[in-house]
Amino acid sequence: MDQILRNLIEAVSRYPDRSPERQKALNRLLSVIQNLPGIYKSSHVDYLEALNRTWEWVIRNLYQFEPSSTSVEKSLVTWINGYLRWRIRDLYISDSKYPRISTNQPIGNSDEDSRTLEDRLPDPRPSLSRLDDYIEAIQTAERQRLSQGILEEIKNDPDGKLIGCHPRKYPKCNCQLLAMRLLVQEPPQRIADIAREFNANQQTLYSHWKKKCLPKLQDIGKTFGYQP
Repeated sequence: MDQILRNLIEAVSRYPDRSPERQKALNRLLSVIQNLPGIYKSSHVDYLEALNRTWEWVIRNLYQFEPSSTSVEKSLVTWINGYLRWRIRDLYISDSKYPRISTNQPIGNSDEDSRTLEDRLPDPRPSLSRLDDYIEAIQTAERQRLSQGILEEIKNDPDGKLIGCHPRKYPKCNCQLLAMRLLVQEPPQRIADIAREFNANQQTLYSHWKKKCLPKLQDIGKTFGYQP
């Protein structure tokens, strides 16, 4: 494993920042180190958030890693855990700073008023009439940030992560197609147009794009140095 890690780290450092070759080398390295035994774990509900921040930090600071002469694997795990433990600590500090508020407990002043805080909160979901406005804003921001390398990654989708991610009832409306139609194509399409073309539910496509596709695109972008 030590020799494999050495080769992967050397491959990353061999290529210039934001190059497709470096991005592919980083992907190969991350796929290995994410499965190394000894990576610190936590039962905190937001542990994955701390872990994702750690992988972002590893990508940005890999050039600072200095393996020990005894074991590259052990020194790499120690180096990663040194940062990860602090990010997990931040989660617990955030939890204790403010009291948790239950949204499903009655807050009325009388026995007759059984409404909860959740009942009184406004519905955060946008109406269908405003979906295109949301999409247009997202398109503008994302398109300005996409580098050529990211565009190539979307088009090629070497790991099949984009084309394999789609709403259950609409397999053709996968993340690769949506990204190409909404971000790459000129002029870009609207969610409403795509929904009509594939006879799909507009709200479902919007939700899938926002919750599934955009995070995947941001993950791709981060390997090129993109910061959301």
